[in-house]
Amino acid sequence: MTLLILGCTAYYLLRPDGAPADEGFSAEDMNEGGIEDIGTLALPEVEKRLNYLIHDTGDSLRSLALVMDAQLSLTIGATEPASEQALQYEELFVPFTSAQLKTALASVQDLRFAQKLFADGSEVRLDTSSLDPLWKRAATPDEPVAAQYRPERLRFRDGSEKNFADLTAPAQIESDEILSPRETIALSVNKPLASLGLTIAYRSYPGFKKVVLDKDHPKVTLDDGQSFQLTALGDDSASLRLSTLKTSTLVVQGVTEAGKALYSNGNNTRSFPSDEDIAALRDYHAALLETKRDIAQLKTGQAVQQRLEQVTQALVTGVGPLKNTEADYHFEATPQRIVIHVLDPLEDNTVEFTQVDNVLAEQARYIALDRSAERYGFIDQAGQWVIKPRWVQVQDSLMADTYTLFTPEKSSDPESDGQALRSQLAYFPAGSNKLVDLPFEYITEALSNGLLLVERETNGPYGLYDARNHRFILPMKFVNPTVTDNVFIARLGKRTDVMEGLYGAYTLGGKEILPTQFSGIEHREGFLYTSSADRSRQDVFDLEGKRINLQGYNVIGRFVGQQPLLVQDTKSRKFAFINRQGARLPIKLPYDEVAPFSNGMAVVGRNGSYGAIDLAGTLQVPLDYTQINAFQTRYAAAIRAGGGSGLVLISQTNKLIKELGSYTSLKVPDNGNEARYYVRDPSNSDEYLVYDADGNLVQKDE
Repeated sequence: MTLLILGCTAYYLLRPDGAPADEGFSAEDMNEGGIEDIGTLALPEVEKRLNYLIHDTGDSLRSLALVMDAQLSLTIGATEPASEQALQYEELFVPFTSAQLKTALASVQDLRFAQKLFADGSEVRLDTSSLDPLWKRAATPDEPVAAQYRPERLRFRDGSEKNFADLTAPAQIESDEILSPRETIALSVNKPLASLGLTIAYRSYPGFKKVVLDKDHPKVTLDDGQSFQLTALGDDSASLRLSTLKTSTLVVQGVTEAGKALYSNGNNTRSFPSDEDIAALRDYHAALLETKRDIAQLKTGQAVQQRLEQVTQALVTGVGPLKNTEADYHFEATPQRIVIHVLDPLEDNTVEFTQVDNVLAEQARYIALDRSAERYGFIDQAGQWVIKPRWVQVQDSLMADTYTLFTPEKSSDPESDGQALRSQLAYFPAGSNKLVDLPFEYITEALSNGLLLVERETNGPYGLYDARNHRFILPMKFVNPTVTDNVFIARLGKRTDVMEGLYGAYTLGGKEILPTQFSGIEHREGFLYTSSADRSRQDVFDLEGKRINLQGYNVIGRFVGQQPLLVQDTKSRKFAFINRQGARLPIKLPYDEVAPFSNGMAVVGRNGSYGAIDLAGTLQVPLDYTQINAFQTRYAAAIRAGGGSGLVLISQTNKLIKELGSYTSLKVPDNGNEARYYVRDPSNSDEYLVYDADGNLVQKDE
């Protein structure tokens, strides 16, 4: 017990010269134990106990002498370069001081809580996720901040206020669980809350010192006497000898040249006393010897115990503030330097948030559960029932004052003994507490200005509903709807799983843009691209329903940016380009094949040979290629005439940029720069190289 108080740990080493000689006590001469019960022993046993304490203390001094006399020097071990890609990294420790944490907490604005309402009370659950990044910075990597949360002043939707302690049993208030943000907090009232005050108690480090050790600077000593020495570095590990305050906390990380913290595979530490502790242990050893010499005068075990307790108490007050530690840290690679954060002792702090809001907005009535009946109903702001519990579940919807109500009904399955649940959407008209059923079952999407895309039943028809005025903008006679910007596109039908009807387009005000006579309609950048019912014609319309393309021409591609649109005469098969107003552009196209523009270039072909024109129609890339893919931002991938499968990158002016090699496949988007080209590795036919749109090698795969 005395050795633990003095902070000493025995080392089992050979006795160096000058250390206390072995007392030579045999096992029969010693009575193992401490001083706490020596007063209960008979005098012969007291002497044996003193022999044991003298031997144990002397053995510790002999062991420590060898350790303290050891001469240290930095050892650099073998290091091999590690693959950066294969290494794991820890998050670099960047601590917050108490002052920094206090400032950060003062800027937090988004604390919220959720409240569940019951017939006989309510439950509150705090959402403190926005504080987690701050707590992480305020803690060590291995030990999170133990923050405790206590609600204070409660403010209700009906305007009343109460103290949290007045609505919670005393046993609950003292419980650790009620201070945890992960637990629910029970209240004895069921009135909806508007907000609450919150006090958070936490511990943080008032300050820290940062120490950096490397092969050129292996030792650092601070003004307060703390010292840090790097004794070995290499073979994916580092060894340290530290002399630090007993009250300090250390965070040690191995850092690469690039400033990343290497993943630690573990560490071994060995602590031993400071010089002051060892001096106190020597004094204690001497006091034991003196007590043994005076045992005849002391006469009783009680007197011996009293003297030793006085000696121990005096020595404890004289021990030093430092502790010595030897540590070995193991990493996935050898670090370039060791970074040590020396954290001051933790201090207790509190922060107060005067207003933490309820995530549930203020409303005329609230869902509540009668736990005894297992049924839901609605209460007002004072916690009184406005509709008594009758539903097995009630869910909020995307529309204000509208709910999905679930009631049990007998299952339609004759082999089933259980009950099924029937759902019904209903809403409260303004100023009324009476629910009115809605003529649909699902709200698929909430659009702007109170509009809802609604569905009658599973796989059933859709419509467009005005939730503010409770009327249909478009009736429920459509399926497969899409809504983009101010355009509603859908086909006539009653079932989504049955192919029937044709597509039309409407504004969100219900005005028809295109009648329901198309096999497909796509809305893109202010235009509607259609395919006729028999899929023989492709046209483009503006959002007023006016056709843009020329009569007798099919649309190929889409308008992209300011690039013209490619069209083709359905009879002559001749190509042309039109602008956004539908005017034909004076671009001559004496070619068999023409592709839409991609990044300002259009691929053209004649008799199996290909080139490319610019926006003015000039042939910038001559017809010297057997294949040209869509141009990316700068380049296109092509195969030269007679070039087999050899893929090359060319510029918009036909400049050869790079020879990629024999290609196996490619992925080439229009009007983008995300192309990928897969070519055979010339050094290994079983592997291929992957190049990006600019010709950079990005991957090598089998």
